[in-house]
Amino acid sequence: MAHSHDLVIVPSAVVQQVLDTLGKESKDIVERIYIEAAKGNLVNPDSLFLRPDPRRRERVIALPAYVTGEPPVMGIKWISSFPENLSLGLPRASALITLNDLRTGFPRAVLEGARISAHRTALSAAVGAEALRAGDRAVERLAVVGTGYIAGTTLRVLANLGWSCRQVSVHDLDAERARSFATEHEGTFRAGEVTVAGTLREALSGADLVLFATTAVDPYVSTPDWFAPGSVVLHMSLRDLTPAALAGASHVVDEVSHALREKTSLALAVDEGTVAREEVRPIGDHLRGEVRPDRARTAIYAPFGLGSLDIAIGGLVVERAIGLEGVVTVPGFSAS
Repeated sequence: MAHSHDLVIVPSAVVQQVLDTLGKESKDIVERIYIEAAKGNLVNPDSLFLRPDPRRRERVIALPAYVTGEPPVMGIKWISSFPENLSLGLPRASALITLNDLRTGFPRAVLEGARISAHRTALSAAVGAEALRAGDRAVERLAVVGTGYIAGTTLRVLANLGWSCRQVSVHDLDAERARSFATEHEGTFRAGEVTVAGTLREALSGADLVLFATTAVDPYVSTPDWFAPGSVVLHMSLRDLTPAALAGASHVVDEVSHALREKTSLALAVDEGTVAREEVRPIGDHLRGEVRPDRARTAIYAPFGLGSLDIAIGGLVVERAIGLEGVVTVPGFSAS
């Protein structure tokens, strides 16, 4: 184990290697944190958004958190989203997670964070979908809107957790990306057929589970009748739906005060009175049995993204990564 002044660096390949071994363990972490969030027990300050140019989509977000547990862990995720990277053949998002020693406060580990971030986002989607579908993991038709890394990770996580999808319909503003995504995921759900929808309405038509994973900053889904009655909408990208499109649905988030910030669709709907704030419930209430899903209503799940998830999973990854090839320890990184 590294000394308190040493710094452990865990690169992307090792992070993925460890994530691939965690299985249901990381899902259990997500569920535990959501239950603690519903009880008001998190030390999870508001995320801080840095926008170099407020007229553009580029942003970097800081997500600090302290997570109790065995062992407890403290740190921050610093994640950038630069959508134009895709035209350069680069990933849209990149991230670092820094963990601090709880006794001294010194930085003790730095991890590549984009893979952890995508993994916990996918797990968040899976946990929400399972709770809001009352444990039903057999999907007739899944609509995927936005065919980037988050969408792909989410499909793989769902499949690994035992979900089945008879049909998957994908849509992206970039038709070529949508076709590549469909080809890549043809075998993700063994019996599932993956097709590319020419329009958004076509993709959403008849879907009982919908995944939004776009980089949209302005809402474009205009009415609630775009969704099938009783469907579960995983609104992971947060800003795709107009307030009018949210009317009449059940609204579920990760933590209410976090979710009603930064001009999310739900924040706009609450501000204008389309959705009453008291009707917005945390997913942890479903997980601990305080609320039961109304399968007759459309349920829209819009988790803002809690740094607690990244820090908790990051702490587990560091613990499992020590001694693996590729991990670097910098002795005496912090001054004595």
